[in-house]
Amino acid sequence: MTLPTAVILFVAIVALGALAQPAALRLRIPASVVLAFVGIVVGFASHYSLAHPGAILPLEFAEAITNLPIGSSLFLYVFLPTLIFQSALQIDIHRVREDLLPILILALVAVVVATFGVAFAIAPFANVPLFACLILAALVATTDPVAVIGIFKDVGAPERLTRLVEGESLFNDAAAISLFLVFTGALLEPGAFRLSEALLSFVVMPIGGAALGFVLSWALLFLLRFVPDDRLAAISLSLAVPFVAFWVAEHEFHVSGIIALVVAGITLASLAPGRMTPEIWRYLQDIWEQLAAWSAVLIFFMTALLVPKLVAGAQWSDFGLLAILFVAALAARAVILYGLFPLLSRLDLTPPLTAPFRLVTLWGGLRGSMTLALALAVTENPAMPPSIAAFVATLATGYTLLTLFVQGTTLRWLIQRLGLTELPGVDRAVRDIALDATSARVAALSREMAERFGAKSGEACAAPETSLDGMRADGGAEGLSAEERATLALISLTARERDLILSHFARRTVSPSIARWLVSDARRRLDAVRASGAAGYREITADETAFIWLDRVAVTLQRRFGINRPLGRRLAARFQKLMETVLILDDLLSFAETGVQPVLGAEAAEAARALVAERREQLDREIAAVRLQYPQYVRELERWIIDRSLHALELAEIADMRATGLINQEVERDALKGLNDRRGPALRSPDLDLSVDSRELLDQCSLFAPLGEADKTELARLLRPSFEVPGIPIITRGERGMDAYFISSGAVEIDTGTGRHRLGRGDFFGELALLFDVRRTATVRAIAYSTMLRLSKVDFDAFLATHPDLRKSIEAIGQSRLAENARTDPVAAE
Repeated sequence: MTLPTAVILFVAIVALGALAQPAALRLRIPASVVLAFVGIVVGFASHYSLAHPGAILPLEFAEAITNLPIGSSLFLYVFLPTLIFQSALQIDIHRVREDLLPILILALVAVVVATFGVAFAIAPFANVPLFACLILAALVATTDPVAVIGIFKDVGAPERLTRLVEGESLFNDAAAISLFLVFTGALLEPGAFRLSEALLSFVVMPIGGAALGFVLSWALLFLLRFVPDDRLAAISLSLAVPFVAFWVAEHEFHVSGIIALVVAGITLASLAPGRMTPEIWRYLQDIWEQLAAWSAVLIFFMTALLVPKLVAGAQWSDFGLLAILFVAALAARAVILYGLFPLLSRLDLTPPLTAPFRLVTLWGGLRGSMTLALALAVTENPAMPPSIAAFVATLATGYTLLTLFVQGTTLRWLIQRLGLTELPGVDRAVRDIALDATSARVAALSREMAERFGAKSGEACAAPETSLDGMRADGGAEGLSAEERATLALISLTARERDLILSHFARRTVSPSIARWLVSDARRRLDAVRASGAAGYREITADETAFIWLDRVAVTLQRRFGINRPLGRRLAARFQKLMETVLILDDLLSFAETGVQPVLGAEAAEAARALVAERREQLDREIAAVRLQYPQYVRELERWIIDRSLHALELAEIADMRATGLINQEVERDALKGLNDRRGPALRSPDLDLSVDSRELLDQCSLFAPLGEADKTELARLLRPSFEVPGIPIITRGERGMDAYFISSGAVEIDTGTGRHRLGRGDFFGELALLFDVRRTATVRAIAYSTMLRLSKVDFDAFLATHPDLRKSIEAIGQSRLAENARTDPVAAE
């Protein structure tokens, strides 16, 4: 095929994909089904035209179609990385972690169950080795999200359902490919197969792929620092990531290329918005969305063209095997959805899945391009016996077509019959109230215009009826109780909060990384309010200031290894988020009066406003605690927020002048360059410096006041600074004591199990386990941001041995604590 012919064919297929979408909407089926159908028809027509020249298609066209250089490598190394990387760029990791366990179960456990379940179901009826059945089962265990997600978006399916299916499809490809490679190797080289090695590779491959994807994404983020405002350079650099990641993972390190793609995309989606301008980030996402759309069109059409080749060896007996395959795959998926998921829900390990969700997820497991690409790879493998290659290719292709044309064409109907597209009661009430308010405003405007034009013409004009009344549900929101109205007010405020965050982000008054974090929290809060009202709002508010596992990891690194930077960055981002949230809540409190009260009434607006004010007070207390420990950092942070707002205002003013024609493009470009040069360094967020001077902190601890300067200098070399955050345990009851702690600033609470008491600046704790060689008998947590001086047991014993007076003081305090604890709890000793 000549290059011009290839180009013409490429653009023709892309144009066909553009026309397939409106055709699919009219037929109410997925666009991928339309593409697959057209591709199959063209493929069979081309083969028939070659056998019967001139029968259907021109001979030259038929030869060009049948001789297309389409191989598995084209799908695996060109189209697949594009689709998976773009999908990963859209993932909000804060939202996914809520359903991470169900997604991993669907992506990993379900694939394993489906693979072995299908293989053992079909093996007694197929005249091939068991490993051939396992290869086939691995191919059909992977789902394709393109068709399903398109249907979900068209019918307005719930967001959680979309998140589950999309998350599953991103990860199950890796599991299916790993199993496919293991079983293929076992079939072709049975003597070299080792179960232990296969299990090890099943663990090592995804971990290695994740590490590689993370490293490559960080390399891209590093390079983006040199082209911060060049969107073309950013796009060009991002293009290298998925293709390099997949190729290097598969060929150089022999790890999972799929996981490398997913992790690289998720890492960029989480970190890149904070390292490039919002405009460049949106442009990058738009470009990748277009590339993924083209890839989806090409992959569905081209794989459909291969169907005649893949089913060339089909026999009538294959229809019976296909029926067994279809039933077994559904049954294996049902075991997970109706067996394992309810069990995990009862154990409170995952949120429950409703019966409609489970049924749609079961029926929505469509297969597509990945299954066909791997089936094609089987036929291209010269070492694969022809009978087995025909068996795998025929059944994998038939099963893919069966899911597309049976499940794909009925999934929309199923979603609608289950009522998943209908608004729940609360949302219907919100819609009705919004329509009522809009109708009232439209009616008032209609009367005003009728009076004005009626007066001018000398005729009386009746105000026209508004068209919104017919959209309103029967009964509307008239009979809502006070509690229900308060919930609606809270929903309105939470939805408004998300809009305010996006508005601040668009004006650049909120940094991209913080805006992404806040939008994710707003979505979670909206879901909680819809489900539980005020109780749900309070639950999310309580979590707003809680420390997550990443914070605990950072604390451990700082506490055990003296690595300050991760904790400093985590706390800096946390403090920025709190202060940005306070600014948004101020606008929200005003909106409660101006926007919510006129629609829902003063009582409902005040109830919702009280919850927002309560949340505002909680954030103020947290910021005050930070200000007390790090006043200089908070001042710098406040100044940084002001500078960002002023810079955003300047940019907006210049944009307005350009839009109105007061300045031309050259003047705008020069003005923006001057602003960025002048304010650029000041717009970088301040760093939280956790480094402390042990000698200076030692002077603040009253216990060491009697020591001389030389002794203090000697002790300072032994002490290790430790920064502690509220809530995370410093000492846990039952562990063996290895350190004593001296409080330089802040406060801690000691929980002995029967009582609690607090220590503050100048006090010390943890010495009893070191003095008397006993296990910790209390749990100690910081109740404020605190700076400690930590002394290890070895250094503690050595120093006290040379300072008998200090040892007597510490032992006396220790004995008094033992006696006090013995009076309240014979076991407690700290």
